[in-house]
Amino acid sequence: MTLRRSLGQQWSKSILASRLALTLQKSEKVVQLFGGATSLSTVTNTISALVFAEGEPVWLPPMTSDEQTPLANELALHCLFAASRLLFIKEIEQSELNQSEHLVLTIGYQWSQSLITPCADNQDTAALLDDNAKQLCQLLQTINTQLEQVRNDKRQSSRNMGSFN
Repeated sequence: MTLRRSLGQQWSKSILASRLALTLQKSEKVVQLFGGATSLSTVTNTISALVFAEGEPVWLPPMTSDEQTPLANELALHCLFAASRLLFIKEIEQSELNQSEHLVLTIGYQWSQSLITPCADNQDTAALLDDNAKQLCQLLQTINTQLEQVRNDKRQSSRNMGSFN
């Protein structure tokens, strides 16, 4: 990768992280997750790095530095899905996730829940989602369910290590 392309990609990651933070901070459920040591900025930078982990995504529109607007909900959903998919693979391969990575998975799940489950704030959101977004929401739900099962199996296995049957 040439230096120019590398710098351009770093710039795009930065812009994406900034705009993603603007989007996520609108969600009260997401903001409540940041009472600990990890900041929203750290998590959005993690998401941005994961989105660009396999190169520049074709679904991501070009972003300019003068844009200081939140991302559309569906674009944020794409980012959360791309990051969650890679973190799912990482955890399944027996790698430990750090706090920021765990928060990415939690936010992805909560974001998908908020889009598919109408609430008082945005009752028509689920009706406005296109089929692709609905499918991404379902996939994020599946990732969460499967990770919970894997985690439960690991806990059960470690509990049974000392018992004799």
